[in-house]
Amino acid sequence: MQKNKKGAEKIISVYWFAILFIVAGAMVYMVSSFYGKPYDVREIEAGLLTNKIAECLSVEGYINENWGNLNTDNFLDQCGLDFNTEEIYSWNDDQYYIEVNISEKIISVGNTNLKGSCFLQGKNAPPCLESSLYAIDLQDNNYKINILSIVRKTEKNV
Repeated sequence: MQKNKKGAEKIISVYWFAILFIVAGAMVYMVSSFYGKPYDVREIEAGLLTNKIAECLSVEGYINENWGNLNTDNFLDQCGLDFNTEEIYSWNDDQYYIEVNISEKIISVGNTNLKGSCFLQGKNAPPCLESSLYAIDLQDNNYKINILSIVRKTEKNV
C-alpha cells in the first residue's frame, strides 16, 4: 500500500505544476493585454474640452455677459484653458483646435490644420466633436452656440 501513496503523490505533483503553469500563463496574458497598448481617450478629452467651453459661455442657460468681449486672443485665458500641457512631447498648442460660433461671431483657437482632417477615417484621424447649445441673455435674446473640438495627440494615444 505504501507504494501506491508515492505513485499517487507523483501524479498529483504533475497536475499541480500543470495548474500552476496555466494560472501563470493566464495572468501574463491578462496583464499584457491590459497594459500592452494605450487607450485612445482623445474623444473623451474632446468632450471634456467642449463641456469646459460650454460652462465658460453659458451658466444655467444664460449666456455669459462678457461673451462679446471674447476673441481669439483672450479666449483661453477667459475660459481657464491651457493647450500647453504636454511638455514631455515638446508640443505647443498644435494638438488642439476649438471653434466657437455665437451669433455669426467665430472664435477659433489652436491648430487650424486639424479642421480639415475631421472627415478622415482611420486610426490616426483625430476625433472631431461638434456640439450645439442654446442660451439666452438677460433681455431674453436667444443665442445658438456651436462648438467644434478636435484633439490630435496621435503620438500619445494611438
